[in-house]
Amino acid sequence: MLNKNALVLFLGLTFGFTIAMAMVARLNDLTLFKAPQLMSQLVVMIAMFIPAISAIITQVLYLGRPWRELGFKLGPWQMYVKTYLGIVLMYLVNYSFTWLFVASPDFTLMSFMSQFGNSLVLPFSALKMISLLGVITFFLAPIINMIPSLGEEIGWRGFLLPQFEPLGRLKAMIYSSMIWALWHTPLIVILGFGYGQDYLMGVVLHFITVTGFGIWMAYVWFKTRSTVLSAFMHATFNANAYGVWVVLFVGAGPLLIGPIGVIGAAISLIVGLIGIYLFQSKAKAGTMKV
Repeated sequence: MLNKNALVLFLGLTFGFTIAMAMVARLNDLTLFKAPQLMSQLVVMIAMFIPAISAIITQVLYLGRPWRELGFKLGPWQMYVKTYLGIVLMYLVNYSFTWLFVASPDFTLMSFMSQFGNSLVLPFSALKMISLLGVITFFLAPIINMIPSLGEEIGWRGFLLPQFEPLGRLKAMIYSSMIWALWHTPLIVILGFGYGQDYLMGVVLHFITVTGFGIWMAYVWFKTRSTVLSAFMHATFNANAYGVWVVLFVGAGPLLIGPIGVIGAAISLIVGLIGIYLFQSKAKAGTMKV
């Protein structure tokens, strides 16, 4: 049976703390409406831990259940490989389409550096810099990013997704993903996260992107019950979102290119629909609960 009180408490804490943090950051001019600022990005990273804190408060203090029930297990290693390759494929398709029809990559990195005026100087050649960023993007960042990503995943997949399970797993996959997408709205509108001044259209694109990707993540979670695996997927997505791709492709703007632009939103929507199709196929075959 759906525990509405637990849902209200979790969502109230999560959205309330997030909006409060965003407002405090805005009052202190820690925004992302113009050039990227390290302190503003740190505010967003700190906000990623709010869903975990809210989930643990609700799970342990209100429901009286152990925090270990929030999906703290590794899951099968094969799923790490499959989801990693799937996410990298999403970015390959995204930027291949971008290269063909929208903008070419700048292998000199001059377009990227121009965003920072004269304050950014390459420590070595552009080719070496691209190679280093590639190693970080594909190998190091997915591991490092798991810490803040776990902060979100404890809340969204570990707690919220199974809370909706009494309504049916498909509805749980969709509802939890939509709420996860909505949670980013205060960060986009108040702080300019992801889209800067184009935050209104950004809210729509981000909602589609996160909902689609979240549905696939929810499908994987129901297969494995591993919040750690969800954190790895989240971390891999973010590693690519802030990685070498962004340095190479500059100029068309976040509303069009990148993981949260029109192209990225379309790809994530397709991924979400594939997740729904796979779930329904396995449900009909009797290998997954409805």
